[in-house]
Amino acid sequence: MESRLTVKLVIKGTVRRPYAPILVSVATMIGLVPGILFSGVVTAQSGETGASYDETKAQEIDRMLMCPVCPAQTIDQTSVPLAKQMRAQVRELLASGATREEVLAWFSAPERYGPSVLAEPPRSGFYLIAWIVPGVVVVAALIGGLLTLRAMRGRRGAAAEDPAPGDGDGLQPYLAAVDRDLALDGRDRAEET
Repeated sequence: MESRLTVKLVIKGTVRRPYAPILVSVATMIGLVPGILFSGVVTAQSGETGASYDETKAQEIDRMLMCPVCPAQTIDQTSVPLAKQMRAQVRELLASGATREEVLAWFSAPERYGPSVLAEPPRSGFYLIAWIVPGVVVVAALIGGLLTLRAMRGRRGAAAEDPAPGDGDGLQPYLAAVDRDLALDGRDRAEET
């Protein structure tokens, strides 16, 4: 309250001249100190460190890194402490000016997590198998399916030309033997009717 009064007195010119600059400085300091103090609190609560990075780029990288302790989850999908530390490290590396490739290389270095931390395996060396094999399997399955369909069509045409299984004389002796074994000759048929 006193500082406001002093400022009003300085503005109106009622304070003696030698004290006016000192009172203006004190009033300014009293007005600035709360602003400076509260800006630090707001920055601490928001988590901003002053370093700039693109949050969407950070989230994109989070989706490219697998959590080493969670099965089949990226670090943006889980909330374990290690994933939180990895997300913070991504943001720290981006704030220091690292590119996406540099961040991924930092995490996939053998002394840290190795290439298994990458959600998408590299497209070189031994990992090239992971990219080629699925395509080869799909193509082989399609070719196998087409060959199977072609073979089925050929059998259907051949089956139409063959006589029915009961039409030939070759089965009559076998059918008579079955009838004899089951005692289905003429005597049993007369009793049934």
